[in-house]
Amino acid sequence: MAPACPDIPLVVLPADNAVHCRTRPAAPVEAALTAAIDALNHLHTRLLDPNGADDDAIHEALDTAVARAGHLADEAATAPMDTASLRPIVPNHEYFGVRTADIDDAYRRRETTTIIARTLADLRGARLDLNDRAAEVRAMVLILRGLSPQDGPPAAEPSGAAVPSGTPRRVGRDELTRWVITHHFYFVLNLAAAHAVSRAVAALADADRDTAVTALREAVVLVRGFTAAMMHSGDMSAACYDARVRPTMQPPAVPVALTGRTQPEHKAFRKAMRKLVAASGEPFAKVAVADPELALARDALLEADLHDIERHIAVTAALVGDDQSIVQVDEAAESAIAMLRTMRHTRAMAYRDLMRFGDPVEIAGA
Repeated sequence: MAPACPDIPLVVLPADNAVHCRTRPAAPVEAALTAAIDALNHLHTRLLDPNGADDDAIHEALDTAVARAGHLADEAATAPMDTASLRPIVPNHEYFGVRTADIDDAYRRRETTTIIARTLADLRGARLDLNDRAAEVRAMVLILRGLSPQDGPPAAEPSGAAVPSGTPRRVGRDELTRWVITHHFYFVLNLAAAHAVSRAVAALADADRDTAVTALREAVVLVRGFTAAMMHSGDMSAACYDARVRPTMQPPAVPVALTGRTQPEHKAFRKAMRKLVAASGEPFAKVAVADPELALARDALLEADLHDIERHIAVTAALVGDDQSIVQVDEAAESAIAMLRTMRHTRAMAYRDLMRFGDPVEIAGA
């Protein structure tokens, strides 16, 4: 089985699922991080200008952000890992050109900044809603801030030969490339969101409400970010998806049809959400009386999670229509949209009492 885009260098994600760093980077990387974050914050402001979108100002801000993110990726570049011995842990990783390994903070910065630089550059040609672009950009800021912890010790000075500038982030501009590189960002955001939710669960267990509220709010940004990244990945016509993308995810292109249900990064997020619901099962009204901020922070995360699967239904309807999922072999099986709706309703039932405006939906026979 070959990756969908063999020209894109393999992405190495951390085996411990931590996309944040524990040490501060060297001064040139830290300076480039600050500059990139400033540019992204300016772009976010332009995208959500209350006076209306100024296309010229947005394009200028995006060009600046792309340049600074590219410079950051160059500054954070290290010699590429020998990935020959690394094996994909699921078929999805083989398809998307992903491996996992124990990596240090320098390599974590290398991979994360490259993924963000590629995704941001693709936004130049993406036909994406302003609010989705803003959600992606805000999530990028949060991810980049995690690469330089303020309370972390300084990293060791880099050693070895300089890495050629720009080589790891130059990729194609077609829809299949977009599908792959935005999924890389989607995976990073899922891991970061899983970590934020897990921090919230641990803080709730320790009665540390300030940390819990902060972690829940961060998780909201990350979930909205990966929802936007999902929409970004699907920025193509149904005809293009059917001709260029869908065939690459099913036999004979791959040994078995691929499904997002086995994606380790999203599974990590779903596991964290189940733990949150189990650890914080009090109804919204009860929590709101004792701690309104906490109740609203949890509610915002559950809303964002429901919105994510609702947007998944929408993009599936646009690209797949009433066809079945590629993993459904039974001709009598329901459509991909119907399957996603059932998943959405199941999730809504689990969240109903925990939310300010819970959905009273019921699944017959459930």
